[in-house]
Amino acid sequence: MPVSRFIMGVDLGQSNDPTAISVVHHTVSPTGDWIISYGDHVRPNVTRERSETRFAVRALERVPLGTPYPQVVARVGELLDRPPLREGCDLVVDETGVGRAVSDIFESAGMRPQRVAITAGNEITNPENRRWHVPKAHLISTVDARLHVGELRFAAELTDAGALAEELKDFRRTVSAAGRASFNAREGKHDDLILSIAIALWWASRPRTGGGQAAISGFF
Repeated sequence: MPVSRFIMGVDLGQSNDPTAISVVHHTVSPTGDWIISYGDHVRPNVTRERSETRFAVRALERVPLGTPYPQVVARVGELLDRPPLREGCDLVVDETGVGRAVSDIFESAGMRPQRVAITAGNEITNPENRRWHVPKAHLISTVDARLHVGELRFAAELTDAGALAEELKDFRRTVSAAGRASFNAREGKHDDLILSIAIALWWASRPRTGGGQAAISGFF
């Protein structure tokens, strides 16, 4: 089935780390090319159509450092009220460093975000409704994999494209003596733009039934 949906990722910053907002347009497009998977005496043959999956970053911005959280929430609400996002957009918020109290502001504003706490573990867990614990290694490897196969694209007119390019250069993987990998920006650098994209991409990559169409002309 064709899919066209939007996901907004918000990496909430702290006193020395800015907040970043990204919008990912996830599409699955049938190609018209059909293939047959042959079964056996138990399983029947299966015919399916090939498709192309794309994750296009349509908007990306870094909120000025020191912006009060209520103003961040207001900015998110403003973006969500613009077409085509007003027709439907999943909101995913990273509350790792700021805690529940800040993400509760989104709830008070009438939004129902998926809340993500980024962990150093290995498993994704869902301890409560709309609350997730997701390993940072999983988030970053998802970005890396989608980039590697050409499924993750970036709109040429992104406001903070240059800052994102710098973040990607400054991001690095280290392995501890115990063999555990960690992913962090270099000292004195930021990773907020990458993480806002990563949580949106993680949510977009989750299995979902059905699909819908949304026009993107005139976006932002």
